[in-house]
Amino acid sequence: MKYLIYFVAIAFALAGITPVRATCPPPLKILSSTPENGTKNADPEAPIVIEWNRTTFELPTGPFDYKPRLRSINIAGGRYGLGTLLTTEWGVGGKVKWDGNKEIITPEKPLEPGTQYRIWTYIYTTGHEVCPPYGGEIIFVTRGDPPKDNNPIRNFDLSTLYHGDKMGAGSIEGKITRIDRKLGLISVKTGFTKELTIILKEDVMVMKGDQMLSPSELKVGDKIKGDFTGGRLYLVTLLE
Repeated sequence: MKYLIYFVAIAFALAGITPVRATCPPPLKILSSTPENGTKNADPEAPIVIEWNRTTFELPTGPFDYKPRLRSINIAGGRYGLGTLLTTEWGVGGKVKWDGNKEIITPEKPLEPGTQYRIWTYIYTTGHEVCPPYGGEIIFVTRGDPPKDNNPIRNFDLSTLYHGDKMGAGSIEGKITRIDRKLGLISVKTGFTKELTIILKEDVMVMKGDQMLSPSELKVGDKIKGDFTGGRLYLVTLLE
């Protein structure tokens, strides 16, 4: 579960009371970022700065720190392909520093010029999904000429990827219309005209009844249901 970070939320049970409903923290969201969301001229050598509306929440026992969870950032684009865990609390892939509620992310190497990037994080406030997920994402393009490496992701618009609903959860149901094995993508027609493109990771769980399949066994024409959590597809179920 390296792509999804859960942490235990607040409940009246912490105070020894059995709650009827879980007590959920207020939303955690992005106030601003550098680069700004949507910019086409970002500095590829500058760190990525995300300002959150909060990084702590007051529990009955004292403040709870979101920061260790916010260090886990997913990035898509260029050498990172269609989704890599950029920075974790162990410093794998990059490093994080904090200035108040501003998160300063330094990748292990400068970003590539002329490249579109999509960075996202979603944090669940309970392991049982009683509380809704919160987080955010930014999409930007770095300035300069892109490397001439024939990387197929350079010809793909990352903004068209479907990552669940606005809070990174949800599901889709429909028929597979296209499969791009090189990029690890599938497109699913969910209605008469609507088509969604999603990342199909090698470690995603694919089920057909009680049987577990490899993602490579999916084919165009299969009817599927795909479930998202934390902005990632985690389960594909083949429907009869």
